[in-house]
Amino acid sequence: MTGESPRKIQSLETAHRIVEALQELDGAGASTVADHLDIGRSTAYQYLMTLREDGYVTKRDGIYHIGLKYLDHGMYARDNHPMIEISRPSLRELVDETGEIGWCTTEDNGELVTLDIIVGERNLNTKFRGRIGNREYMHAHAGGKAILSGYSDDRINDIIDKYGLPAYTPQTITDKEELLAEIERVREDGVAFNDGEAIEGYRAVGAPVALDGETIGSITIGGPKNRMPDEYFEETLPELIRGVINEIELRGSVSSPWQ
Repeated sequence: MTGESPRKIQSLETAHRIVEALQELDGAGASTVADHLDIGRSTAYQYLMTLREDGYVTKRDGIYHIGLKYLDHGMYARDNHPMIEISRPSLRELVDETGEIGWCTTEDNGELVTLDIIVGERNLNTKFRGRIGNREYMHAHAGGKAILSGYSDDRINDIIDKYGLPAYTPQTITDKEELLAEIERVREDGVAFNDGEAIEGYRAVGAPVALDGETIGSITIGGPKNRMPDEYFEETLPELIRGVINEIELRGSVSSPWQ
């Protein structure tokens, strides 16, 4: 079996696809789920009934939604990630100093996952916050590029091969060689930039966090371009973030939560 993918359990995969469909559709009836996934309507109904009985799906006014039981699992996974414990105090200080939004992120199965969001007093616009648990493409975000800088080129290529390099905005890097060159610059400078690559008119600076020699995540500060002129974006913020990274990694080396 060496070199072969493990055999998937089809029923489990179908259940996961149904849950993902409910989130993508923002709730749906059994017929809509069946049509969306191209499966039998009776099959969709049986899965939804089982998930509902187990507490993973709820039903309101004839529409199925993801149940709050997933919240328990998600919060457990989040709170047990070492990035939360070692980064939050320093990220909080950085947000207080800049007034902008701070993100704590990690990589999971080739995607950028938001573990924590801290909102500063200058940046209350909800459209820029995202949400905890959100999954994004790595290459379009400062935090994602920061994490990639700690990976080998082979691992980066695997992620690119799996997800491609889709564009969020006209500024998103969609060329593989250009992205690899950008990541090499991040390795040299210790910080990554997002200049309108995920949201037009929005800038962010991120840096990788390593523990025991392994990159486990990143922290990022972002804000509207009109509040981040070039010198502040390219020099001031990077220096602030480099200092915070030193604090976080020192805290991590003392607490050693990573197993």
